[in-house]
Amino acid sequence: MFEDRGFKLIIGTLAALGIAFLAFPVLVTVVASFEKSSFIAFPPTGWSLRWYGEIGSINRIVEATLTSLQVAIASAALATTLAGLAALALVRGKVPLGGAIATVLASPISLPMIAIGMALVQFFIAIGVAFTWWSLVVGHMVLVIAYPLRTIISSLLLAERSQEEAAASLGATPVTVFRTVTLAQIAPGVVSGFLFAFLISFDNYPISLFLVRGSLTTMPIEVFNYINQSFDPTPAAFSTVYIVVLTILIAIAEKRYRIVSLALPR
Repeated sequence: MFEDRGFKLIIGTLAALGIAFLAFPVLVTVVASFEKSSFIAFPPTGWSLRWYGEIGSINRIVEATLTSLQVAIASAALATTLAGLAALALVRGKVPLGGAIATVLASPISLPMIAIGMALVQFFIAIGVAFTWWSLVVGHMVLVIAYPLRTIISSLLLAERSQEEAAASLGATPVTVFRTVTLAQIAPGVVSGFLFAFLISFDNYPISLFLVRGSLTTMPIEVFNYINQSFDPTPAAFSTVYIVVLTILIAIAEKRYRIVSLALPR
């Protein structure tokens, strides 16, 4: 009894320390965004909302953010669609070397992003489509496809095949079975995979650095360029707004699809 309580106390303490370690940079960013002076300081020397009004001073931030948003949505949608088809083939079909194929599709997350960026830009130059919006989308899709692939495969492995068989035995067509039964069961995996892909794409810097030129730019690149020129809290204010929007987005997805609580023990 005592050993069990002691073990739980140790695990709880380690978990709390881990959460605090992960949350501390976010806390520093949020608090620093209210700094009164023209330099980031923690703790702040004074409090002000001034830097939230200066977000627009980041060069081309509106245009860059819209580009990042469009690219993230497009790349996440394409990655989720292709990952869903691949997951169905790997889990439900008899694909030769399925494990090897899944490993290859997931390999970009284990490779240095700089290496991926260099390979992508050389490939796009070779086929004559480098430094375009579509090459940026495809480049991001290559990077993020592993995330929906993993979540959708996990959802398919946990799905109840008996429900699909029951629907088919009642006369439902394969398309109807997939739309009303299979897709309903794997929806949390699809949504969480899309969100992972979207978020990784939206604030990606290394891949975008190789694939943008001239008027084509993204939000992380413009924010990083601003930091190189000025060390005021404006980027912290922008990051705080981003954190708030992201938190709301995840909360909505969690409430609707239980993308987090689905994985928790009941």
